[in-house]
Amino acid sequence: MYSYRKMCSDVCENCVKRALYGFQPGRLQAARQRSGMSRGELGRLADIDETTILRWETGHGAPQPDLLARTAKILEIELDQLVVIDPAERTLADLRVLAGLTQQQLGSRIGTSYQTVSRVERGQSRLSDTLADRIAGAVGVDRAIVVDAHQRTRTRPPGARV
Repeated sequence: MYSYRKMCSDVCENCVKRALYGFQPGRLQAARQRSGMSRGELGRLADIDETTILRWETGHGAPQPDLLARTAKILEIELDQLVVIDPAERTLADLRVLAGLTQQQLGSRIGTSYQTVSRVERGQSRLSDTLADRIAGAVGVDRAIVVDAHQRTRTRPPGARV
């Protein structure tokens, strides 16, 4: 899966963070520099350690969607300027990330567990009409976009990006 995940529940040296699909580290750095902010200033305003900002900008760290959304807001840019994914290729996970939400946050907003969100995002569960409507409302897109994104995931070839 392309989305941000920790492999274990505690932060430790054995934890691996996977890249956030479509995230463009250079665009974050350029936006910060255009704003005239140092990493420390951006980190202070976003309540994120400046070394985390450095890791994101150098591609050595994977931003969590909600933290990246907070950072984009401070930089006064849209999240899709930092996470670039062709609209025709977006999956449910991409829609969630572009809304600046973790699986847990989306689950909370739509009244389900993050495990359900995860299974639907991976195409392992069917997408009911009710769930499609709730997801569409939570991520701010039309229901048809949610249905299409889910269908892309369900029909992807084995081993393809989720």
